[in-house]
Parts: sequence; structure tokens; C-alpha cells
Amino acid sequence: MNEPVQPTSVIPSHANEAATQNGEVVKDTRTEAFLKAVNVPAHVPLSGKMMEFDAGGACVAGC
Repeated sequence: MNEPVQPTSVIPSHANEAATQNGEVVKDTRTEAFLKAVNVPAHVPLSGKMMEFDAGGACVAGC
């Protein structure tokens, strides 16, 4: 992710994984491993929380 794609920021999501609980990333999940591996800002999606990004990929609201 860091080298081939070179994103400005990322939103991690893994199908069939309960990655968050009470607004926090669950320990020892694939999502936690991904967050530790990326070198750019990562924004974890939470139910009911809207985030907004600008054209450059920077989070501008709900971060």
C-alpha cells in the first residue's frame, strides 16, 4: 500500500471482521495490523460517523 499505490490517506475496511468496538479498533484484528503497516493517515470508519475528504485525500470533517 505504501509504495505501489502511494495514497494520501486510507480508510481501512476488512469484510467479515468486527474491527471496532465502542469507537476503538479491536486488538489483534487485520485492521489493527493494517493501521500499523501504513505510512499515511488512516481513518477508521465508524457506524453513524460521517467523514469528508478534499480532492487531495485529506480528511476535512469528522476525522
